[in-house]
Amino acid sequence: MNEKKAPRGRPRVRLSDVAAAAGVHASTVSRVLRPGADGRVSGEVAEKIRSMAQKMGYRPNSLASGLRTNSTRSIGLIIHDMNDPVYPPILSGIEAQLAPQEFVVLVGNTGYDLKSELELVDRMAAQMVDGLFLATTRLDDPVVRRCRDYAIPVVSVLRFSEDDFTPAVINDCYGGMRDLVQHAIALGHRDLAHIGAPQTLSTARERLHGYRDALAEAGFAMRNDRLTFVTRMTVEGGEQATRRLLAEAESPPSVLICVNDLVALGALRACRDVGLRVPEDISITGYNNIPLVGMIDPPLTTVKMDLDRIGRTAGAVMLDLLLGKSDPPSAKAAQRIRRIASTQIPRASLAPARTG
Repeated sequence: MNEKKAPRGRPRVRLSDVAAAAGVHASTVSRVLRPGADGRVSGEVAEKIRSMAQKMGYRPNSLASGLRTNSTRSIGLIIHDMNDPVYPPILSGIEAQLAPQEFVVLVGNTGYDLKSELELVDRMAAQMVDGLFLATTRLDDPVVRRCRDYAIPVVSVLRFSEDDFTPAVINDCYGGMRDLVQHAIALGHRDLAHIGAPQTLSTARERLHGYRDALAEAGFAMRNDRLTFVTRMTVEGGEQATRRLLAEAESPPSVLICVNDLVALGALRACRDVGLRVPEDISITGYNNIPLVGMIDPPLTTVKMDLDRIGRTAGAVMLDLLLGKSDPPSAKAAQRIRRIASTQIPRASLAPARTG
């Protein structure tokens, strides 16, 4: 009985095959098809080579190219939680900058686990990534130090570290939260409360400082009994923190300023469970303007971050580092950290303060 052999794939088209078909030297084909080609080959010849390569189905051998150029054209992006809706627009912005230079982005999910982050850096270093975007950065961050040990170029997104070397592209969390609180005060709110996040994160610290300073500018003190924290910025964390704050208070605050939208959704659930109407009995605000928060009941007042611009700017910073177009990051925070402005999104969850 004759067994049928599985069909063999087409033989791989080599760079030398394209060169022979186009009637040029292999080095000329390499110059034309190399990412970031600088135009040293005439336009007519370059177009002939590209057309022939496409017709023949030529695909570059990225492994061989990486060994020659010491570049794998790959950059890692490390995040906390793949389900967090903040990350996809940032990734899209990064890719929009990197794709024209033929870089690919490798995404690693860590589940808020420091050990996983460090192991992921080790694996990406072993894969010889050209650089790393960190969306998990802490103010004092062993992950940043591990990247420095590997001499991997790093750009932090959304958060910054307090080291003197890591460039960061972030939302202006301080200004965004300060403006939001000022808006609540302008609506007559005098009894404000805040659900914050761990102060090891620059986002949480800057939002708390924006909240505190807006109160101070209006002549109010930040009260400890109107301040609580989540360990993770999730719906569940927001619900638990709200229950704790309400249980320890003689009366609910007039407005609850939450560190982000997910925490605000948890606060909304907790308030409803204890019979508080939003915004009739208590107003609630979020931060981030994640998808669908404008469609809940009531629609959530929040702050919109320009995540696409953050991603594109981070991508541009990374390319400048890799292509040697920028100086080494400055120790001065004003030069090392780029802040992208945010936009207030007023909706029905924040109403004028109750009177009487």
